[in-house]
Amino acid sequence: MLLQEQKGTPRLKRVILIGDHNQLPPVVKNMAFQKYSHFDQSLYTRFVRLQVPTVQLNLQGRARPTIANLYNWRYKELGDLPKVKTDPSYLLANPGLVHEFQCINVEDFPGASGPQGETEPNPYFFQNLGEAEYVCAMFKYLRLKGIAANDITILSTYNGQKHLLRDVINMQCAEHPLYGIPHKITTVDRYQGSQNKFILLSLVRTKTVGHVRDVRRLVVAMSRSKLGLYIFCRESLFKTCYELQPAFAQLLALPTKPQLLLDEVMPVKRKAGTAVPEATEVENLQHMQILVRHLEQEQFMAQQTRMRVGA
Repeated sequence: MLLQEQKGTPRLKRVILIGDHNQLPPVVKNMAFQKYSHFDQSLYTRFVRLQVPTVQLNLQGRARPTIANLYNWRYKELGDLPKVKTDPSYLLANPGLVHEFQCINVEDFPGASGPQGETEPNPYFFQNLGEAEYVCAMFKYLRLKGIAANDITILSTYNGQKHLLRDVINMQCAEHPLYGIPHKITTVDRYQGSQNKFILLSLVRTKTVGHVRDVRRLVVAMSRSKLGLYIFCRESLFKTCYELQPAFAQLLALPTKPQLLLDEVMPVKRKAGTAVPEATEVENLQHMQILVRHLEQEQFMAQQTRMRVGA
């Protein structure tokens, strides 16, 4: 900036810095640099702390207002742009799903050595097979309801879970003609700055809350979705975390079992937020897998019928 002089006159008239100190800071792996040199503090955060005049975002145009409510409490007077209240894509319900967002409770997964939640095959390499399988089943369900694979992103709060999710999806969906693979499977930290219509989020931990206790990470995780956000976690653990209460109080006000409309497919005419008298409540992962298998068989039979009629 100081080099922008031409014949003694600075060409630079004004500098505008754009940032968001409510989202994730730089990742500094050296603890000494992080804590004592404040390398984890961004330049924008430093200016905010020094009370440099700032203008904060006060309107969002990314998500349904119901989803934006999960994180707008971190911003002062964050409202909604008109398009999220008038555009048909935001006004219509998600196909086959009663709610625009849900926190889905995942219990221990039956394994060879007994039921298990989170595992740590290597230090800090956290995984949760039950959540990975549940996320995969929900991804299949969304695809069977007519949602494009490119409109779905799968996120995790840990790198180990990201690799497990990729393995499960590749094994069960990649070569399957009805499913394919989602737009992206990655971590919350890596997905900052990106968005998609539908987000499936795995929080992984079942013993301690872990680094999602940092509210900035929660804000990033909750604000990636436009139309649908479905979070897979251990309800009993996260509902007691004080730092996350403003978001989880809203999440847990809804049922923690998926509420499905099995006969509904795209295009949907039902408006978001309308009462649904009859819905199928999913009891657990095994129940979800059975429902998905039945829907899959029905679609195959329908395809074969169409092929015979066409012949």
